[in-house]
Amino acid sequence: MPNYKADDGTLINYETFAEPTSRDHLLLLPGLMGSISSQWRHFIPSLTPQYRVILVDLRGHGHSENKAADLTPERMMQDIAGLLDSLHVDHYHVAGYSLGGYLGLMLHLNQPRRAQTVLMHATKFYWNEESVKKMAQQLDPDSLSEKVPQYANQLAQEHGSRWRKLVRQAAELVHRTWKDGLTDGMVKQTPGPVLVSVGDRDELVQIPEAMRLSRIIPHGELIVLPGVKHPFKSIRAVPLIPMMQAFHRTPDKR
Repeated sequence: MPNYKADDGTLINYETFAEPTSRDHLLLLPGLMGSISSQWRHFIPSLTPQYRVILVDLRGHGHSENKAADLTPERMMQDIAGLLDSLHVDHYHVAGYSLGGYLGLMLHLNQPRRAQTVLMHATKFYWNEESVKKMAQQLDPDSLSEKVPQYANQLAQEHGSRWRKLVRQAAELVHRTWKDGLTDGMVKQTPGPVLVSVGDRDELVQIPEAMRLSRIIPHGELIVLPGVKHPFKSIRAVPLIPMMQAFHRTPDKR
């Protein structure tokens, strides 16, 4: 598997897929504590006829390293931007699940001429003290091992022996995002199209939250997926893939 070396020596794992007919680049980003081995992969055959697909394991996730002391959205965004530079990708579209959608929005705000469209599915944008505290309680490796051993085993399979450290860092990242993350004022400056997607049964992201986010983005849109919960595995190819194919187009094709 190919790797990109970040400026601190961290190796970032990525994969690329394309067919001869592929044109635009589509960057697929997994969520917090997810990986490309368990998220997005089964949608690739439906996307490669239209896109040159790039999948990335976020720093500290999957097969990507993390030589920093913690995890920050800013550092993750820099990893992804550096990878795209190394691949000589001038323009691209982004589809991100959960934290991946948040990072996609950050990329678009920092590289508006390069990141042309952004899909944010099941992205928790609005945090408060109560929700952050609740998430911190859930993101405890000992509690996960005791109460949801099946999920703990899944994390161990995806991230190896460092999964406990990753869970603790994930809790810190959520707190950091709440305190120092993007604000409504920043998001109101978003120049391009952003599609906010949420499942009607999502346990973490409520529909009113997703609607609020989509409405403060100047070119924001909202889609609610029926029968979809927060976990990625609950997403069905239809209507997601046709929706992505219609939305992720270069400006002259929209």
